[in-house]
Amino acid sequence: MASDNKPSIAITGPNSSGLTAWLFTALNVRLAGGLPVRVTPATFSGKIDYDGIIIGGGSDIHPDNYVAQQVPKVKRSGWLRIKEALMYPMEWLSRFSATKYDKERDAMEQEFIDYAMLQDKPILGICRGHQLLNAELGGSMYQSTLPLLQKKMRIRSPFPRKKVIYTKDNSLISDIAGDDPLKVNAIHSQAIAEPADSLEVTAKEKAGINQVIESKDSDKVLGVQWHPEYLFYMKAHRSIFQWLVEQARDTNNKEDC
Repeated sequence: MASDNKPSIAITGPNSSGLTAWLFTALNVRLAGGLPVRVTPATFSGKIDYDGIIIGGGSDIHPDNYVAQQVPKVKRSGWLRIKEALMYPMEWLSRFSATKYDKERDAMEQEFIDYAMLQDKPILGICRGHQLLNAELGGSMYQSTLPLLQKKMRIRSPFPRKKVIYTKDNSLISDIAGDDPLKVNAIHSQAIAEPADSLEVTAKEKAGINQVIESKDSDKVLGVQWHPEYLFYMKAHRSIFQWLVEQARDTNNKEDC
């Protein structure tokens, strides 16, 4: 519940690592007037009745928890990999880290998603959270973005190196962030394929990768493929957290009436 008129915003994350994402996400929530609360599997007590929810980024979702979209494998040249390593060192370094799953976190976040849908609470999915939101509601996933990119470099950077184009007029994301194409970052290797029946894709990048999902029936559900918490110096991305906190405050005020 709200504290001193500041709506409580649950921010989910892993037990280990995730500190940087938490600090930046919490900063954005505070700047927007909310009260951030860190929730990990280790600290999760079963409490889910927060005023707003952020399902954060992190490790890949366990394959048991989504429907995989089948795509043909793509052969990528050595020269393309060298260019990626030179221009986007994070992409090169990611090749040396083994895939880690966190089924305990998946289960916790699925509870939060189900609660938000049932109670009409505002929810924001970031990167992995965006993907899990779609998967939990019945959508499918690409296990890798490489087949979609074909011979294009896979950008992996916390800085705004991609451009997102709206695919629908009068969308929630354009109401929040403005009508101009968004410059976004990219720290992901998977992506949403088909949206769940209750969701729609409202923005993509040039390569065709889905970047935004919204509810067809509510203005309280939003998922973004990028990490807006690291782009707090750009008004459009701060506006995403302002939207969430304002929705949480309005919801809380209605419940108090």
